[in-house]
Amino acid sequence: MISPQDFVQALKTRKWRFFTGVPCSFFQSAINCVRGDKDLRYIIAPNEGSALALASGACLAGQPAVVMIQNSGLGNLINPLTSLNMIYHLPALIFVSGRAYGVADEPQHEIIGRTMGGMLSAMGVAFSDLPQESGAYEKALDEARVYIGQKNQPCVFFVRKDTVGSYEVSVEKGAYPLSRLEAIRIIAENLKGHEAVVATTGMASRELFSAADRKGNFYMQGSMGHAPAIGLGIALARPEKKVVILDGDGALLMHLGVLSAIGHYQPKNFYHLVLDNEAYETTGNQDTTSASTDFCLAAKAAGYRQAQEAADEKSLRRTLNDFLAGPGPVLLRIKINRTPADKVPRISSKYSSEQISQRFKSALDES
Repeated sequence: MISPQDFVQALKTRKWRFFTGVPCSFFQSAINCVRGDKDLRYIIAPNEGSALALASGACLAGQPAVVMIQNSGLGNLINPLTSLNMIYHLPALIFVSGRAYGVADEPQHEIIGRTMGGMLSAMGVAFSDLPQESGAYEKALDEARVYIGQKNQPCVFFVRKDTVGSYEVSVEKGAYPLSRLEAIRIIAENLKGHEAVVATTGMASRELFSAADRKGNFYMQGSMGHAPAIGLGIALARPEKKVVILDGDGALLMHLGVLSAIGHYQPKNFYHLVLDNEAYETTGNQDTTSASTDFCLAAKAAGYRQAQEAADEKSLRRTLNDFLAGPGPVLLRIKINRTPADKVPRISSKYSSEQISQRFKSALDES
């Protein structure tokens, strides 16, 4: 195992001082360590493709850049990798977490875990496993620097779990009174039973599963950022059915452009609830950029009929009841704190991915 201090210091010594990415728990300690160093910069990116584009801009400006991502987001990075970095010869050092890479993991990671090497190989991208010992790690970095210097091409390291040690930082839970689980319970209480609910990846799906499991819930365990688009597809195909999206701030920021499509098509049966704790809580409580983003204003500008904010139980119950009774599309931003729920089970402990989709489709057909 490499200590996060050694992991970051080795990069810093070799002039990598510009860092970006989308958090993965495998890199939680490394990100914390970078953010704690006044000589380094960590830029919060909305998605993996944007992270690589940020790194490309830094490269054009003469600053070598490091990108750290979860392998489930590798697909988001392929477009700029092949149509920007490789053809413009803009190198970047890319660390990709190895979820389901030779080890068991959740269903949403299995396919990418076993195919990511072949994918990069087919595109001619240099990649290797990151050594798990400090001396070998530094040697691998030196070899990567030589490759980048000679080829002017990106270089990828696959990082297995527990390669980088822990680096704890204190996390403020925030001033908002509601936890995500409390907000989800209130939302579930206000549902009449016939609604189609699409829950975004991470703890939102898991806590909904824990608090109010039902056939009409679609637990989207992967494909971060796409819950609103899935919901839009359902709403347009089944206009008689109320469709409720349980979204998160990090997920919505990842593909914010979907608001424009929703506003354009004006589905009257579309109800968009955004649980916003200003953090990627599932991967280590790293900040998102939602604190400086007005989701309500963005939704209204995109064509939503209404957009409001609730920040406590009273306002949530009042606003939620009004929203669900009226026509969509509407967006309700629910400000929550970062208090983690205890012992929330994984959905895969009870259902396979296919079972989730089959029971959801049967719920749609019953009404």
